[in-house]
Parts: sequence; structure tokens; C-alpha cells
Amino acid sequence: MKVPYKFTFVVGAIFVLSATVVSAGKYKTPVAPADYLAKTNPYSVDDLDEFKKATKKIYKGKCKKCHGSEGDGQGSGAEDMDPMPTAFNAPGYLKGKKDGQLFWIIEKGSDGTEMSAFGPGSEANLSEEEIWKLITYIRSKFTN
Repeated sequence: MKVPYKFTFVVGAIFVLSATVVSAGKYKTPVAPADYLAKTNPYSVDDLDEFKKATKKIYKGKCKKCHGSEGDGQGSGAEDMDPMPTAFNAPGYLKGKKDGQLFWIIEKGSDGTEMSAFGPGSEANLSEEEIWKLITYIRSKFTN
């Protein structure tokens, strides 16, 4: 059976266009469940002096390799990642994220990326308190 030329052309064009759209699309982090979005950080930047040194150490040990010392997503381990790690210092990025969203990502990780879970029970095993303090530190250091 001979396949009509037009049919082959149309199917081929659809395949090429769909592959282009998929490869050209940017990764979009899923939105956290409502119960996470409703969470509020018990710490503020005013509290940072109490825990800055310990939290800075957590950032250096757990986050810096990918997110970079400047929060630009250009850490030493980020070179071959696809998608690239989030740039916390991108204008408006942190202002547009709820603390509960950030908590969910740190605790659970982010499917489809190299971002693994850092919450209780994970290999990193950060406590909820440490995650909230880390969010406070990241906001204080990288919010534009």
C-alpha cells in the first residue's frame, strides 16, 4: 500500500513541530498544594541575626553548589544541568514566590530537575525549622 505524499508530509510536519515545541519549552515548577501555599514562615529578616551563621553554613553545604554563592543558578555543579537551577537573584523571582511554595520545593524536591528533597527523612534531613530559616536567609540575601 502506497501512503499519499500529502499525508506523509503532514504527519512529518506535526512530528517536527511538536518536537520543537517540547524542546523549546521552559521548565515550569508545579504549584505547591494549597496546604503548603497557606503556610507562613515563623521567621522574618529581623530574626536573622539569631541564626544567620548556622543557616549560611546550610546554604553553603546544600545549596551553593547548584544555586551559586550569588544565588544566580551558576554554581560549580550547575554546568550540565537541564533545566538549570533557579536563579534566586533574578529580578522579582523571590518577590513572586510564597514562602509555602519555597518550603514545598525544598522539602519535597522538584520533579524533572536535579533538585532533590531536603526535608525531614531525606538524605539531607533538614528539619522544618531549618527550612524556614533557610528561606529567610535566601530572601534576605538574594531578593531584588
